[in-house]
Amino acid sequence: MATKMPATEELIEYEERFIDEVWNGRNLDLIDEMVSDDYVGHWFATAEGGEDVDRDGLREFIAASHEGFSDFHMEPEFMIGQDDMIAVGFTVGGTHDGEFMGIPATGKTGETPGIFVHRIQDGKAVEAWATWDALGLLQQVGVVPEQFTLSSFLETGANLAKQDVLKMAKRD
Repeated sequence: MATKMPATEELIEYEERFIDEVWNGRNLDLIDEMVSDDYVGHWFATAEGGEDVDRDGLREFIAASHEGFSDFHMEPEFMIGQDDMIAVGFTVGGTHDGEFMGIPATGKTGETPGIFVHRIQDGKAVEAWATWDALGLLQQVGVVPEQFTLSSFLETGANLAKQDVLKMAKRD
């Protein structure tokens, strides 16, 4: 039996619900309802080796975003749907008051734009692609200097390595 293509309105309703209830509402249990068991995310690159992630990897990334930014908020800027795909331009922001992607809290706020695309099948996301200005966010929260020179690059690398060593020492 052929899968029916969702209407653009259905795609938009799906994304609005996912953003409102999962990203902003922190209802991670809803991921099981809205994301396919065989989901492939081509955008997080946080998995071992920077590989694609599955539905659990998506859940972990969203949870890590909430842990790193307790006031995390995603604001959709536009949505464009065609066939079984929807593209969403967004702005995310918050206060970096928890560890995020291995980086200790800085207490500073940041905001960054991004774009993601979901392929929807039978009312669930089955595949996703995304990009966001991670460098800009790291600069805003004070992890990476605004003026990126070789010396600032080396200093940033040394500081991040030092933080990793300190975290390992605390575990032992």
